[in-house]
Amino acid sequence: MINLLVDEAYAFDYLSILEIKKNISLANDRSWSICYSYLQSQFDTEKWQSMINSDEYKKMIEANTLTFEAVDKAKKNQVTARDVDFCNYKRYVAKQKFQIKFFKVDVSEIKIGYGEYSK
Repeated sequence: MINLLVDEAYAFDYLSILEIKKNISLANDRSWSICYSYLQSQFDTEKWQSMINSDEYKKMIEANTLTFEAVDKAKKNQVTARDVDFCNYKRYVAKQKFQIKFFKVDVSEIKIGYGEYSK
């Protein structure tokens, strides 16, 4: 494994994806557990609990769940590419809100082409 410097919200977004996968199949439990422990070790207990139990983290799980569902529907042509893209935008917004609330800075990733969604 390698270490990669990413925004905190990016790391928690990844954890939320692993959590969804773990809930779908226990085969993903180990990956989630390793990531959870690694992230948890970087925060004191109070800060960790406030983040992992926050509405902002729950919103990331919800946005990622919607994205997973949309991708599955897209495989059967049941949704448009725009629908999937909008789910991805909601995911980005959830990451931004988590980052701002807990780390007081915006995410470094700059999304392009989403002006129509923010109107």
